[in-house]
Amino acid sequence: MLAKIFAMALVTGILTSCGSSTPTTPNPAKGSLITIVQDAPICDAISSTVTITGLSLTPVAGGSNEGYIASTASFAPSIRLNLQQLRDFTTILYVFTVPEGSYNQANFRLQQAQVATYEPSLIPPVKFLSGALTETQPTVALNPPLVITAGQANVLRLDFDVLRMLQVNSTGQLTGSVSPVISVAQLTASGSNGFGELDDLSGFVRTITPTNTTTNPTYTGSFLMQLLSPSTSGAPAVSVNLAADTNKVGFLDLPHLVTNSYVEVDATLDSQGNLAAKTVEFQAVEDPYPRTSSVTPSTAFIGPIVSIATDPVGNPTQFDFWVRDAEPQDPFNITLDSIFQVNLSSNPTFQVSVLGPNFANLAFGPTNLAVGQEVVVHGAYTKPPTTTGSGPKLLGTIAPTAIFLKLQSLQGNLGSIVQIGSDDLTGAFVLNPCCTLLQGAPLYVLTNNQTTYVNVTGLGGLTPQDSLLVKGMPFFEPQASTINGVSIPAGTLVVQAKQVHRLQ
Repeated sequence: MLAKIFAMALVTGILTSCGSSTPTTPNPAKGSLITIVQDAPICDAISSTVTITGLSLTPVAGGSNEGYIASTASFAPSIRLNLQQLRDFTTILYVFTVPEGSYNQANFRLQQAQVATYEPSLIPPVKFLSGALTETQPTVALNPPLVITAGQANVLRLDFDVLRMLQVNSTGQLTGSVSPVISVAQLTASGSNGFGELDDLSGFVRTITPTNTTTNPTYTGSFLMQLLSPSTSGAPAVSVNLAADTNKVGFLDLPHLVTNSYVEVDATLDSQGNLAAKTVEFQAVEDPYPRTSSVTPSTAFIGPIVSIATDPVGNPTQFDFWVRDAEPQDPFNITLDSIFQVNLSSNPTFQVSVLGPNFANLAFGPTNLAVGQEVVVHGAYTKPPTTTGSGPKLLGTIAPTAIFLKLQSLQGNLGSIVQIGSDDLTGAFVLNPCCTLLQGAPLYVLTNNQTTYVNVTGLGGLTPQDSLLVKGMPFFEPQASTINGVSIPAGTLVVQAKQVHRLQ
């Protein structure tokens, strides 16, 4: 499975830069390099983080820029990635300036890695694995070479193969050791989607520009969105362009969008290197960082539910979830990759993110919560007193104002085909999840004619025991029901699929 990051160089400079490099050649023409990243997950890791502290490029011998190395000074000093969060998703890592020419080697600098697994026998049910990077400065050959052309967008995709990166012992258990396995490829723009779709960008709004600043006349304005804010320094920011046909959810237009709003974005990267928003979903306004003592901190917390507590009649009263990300990040009060407790007594609103499909119009409320669902929890948090000892602890409590069900990827093997429509796209199948977080209970996956298929043409091409990654919206159905003509047993997680990816 691959975690993909787009590393691109853009002349338009959609990302802010933390520095600049000094080439050895006099005043060479330059192009912006956009880097995009994605990941392939492994089943039982609920968190696998790696920190990238540098990326340099080695030029092809004999080229006009021979002797120049694109130094890490033009790259973000430190970018923290949780690769489990990028399962079949793509995000922008950074944009930096590189002299035009050909490069045949990418040199990475990695600082640290951390792996955690779900362990239902523990309280809380998470286990950190001791381990380390087996290599901190991996080098990847670029074949064919990366060609940087001045005056145009150049895009590089980085794929982290987590399935091979996370080391296992003789019994198949994760050890915590991480061996970097990275592939790098240059992308070319094609058709209306340009360099491709980025369907789950999330972050908070820093500035708003209500007028078009690009050469593309279809855009009406933009906002600067902070990405990957938990990075230890120099988190990237990207300009998101809106057009007349952009689907705006939760706000009327750009003048009604406010700074410090948490948003999720589905966008394409056009041939000029501009992010073109297809959908922008406003969810909540968060408190900026640094914060003052007079402000009750409100943050967007993102991660999977790991346990749910109920009252005597079975109504959920609180849940614990593993916080992989916080937007905006407050490094003095929020420890990522930790358990936070969410108290439902504040009667938060429950909503479904529009970035995921809900073609069966399923409900999402307290009784539809389930272990394994990815959620975004907006609300004020309280940091507990400092404690000593090792292992995961409850590091904070959250009084939520809103809880959003998030688009996510679920991994498993095909159990059986339940229904196939005449178009071979619409139907249902049973997925046997491989992650212990989902407790082995079969999932029912519903598809429609908008579901996309990767490495398979449709439902009819699936075979028993195929390893699958399903991107969609998981709804828990506590009662037996019939959905789109499919009989669903009580207590089942039903996934409405945006994409079905057969792993190879």
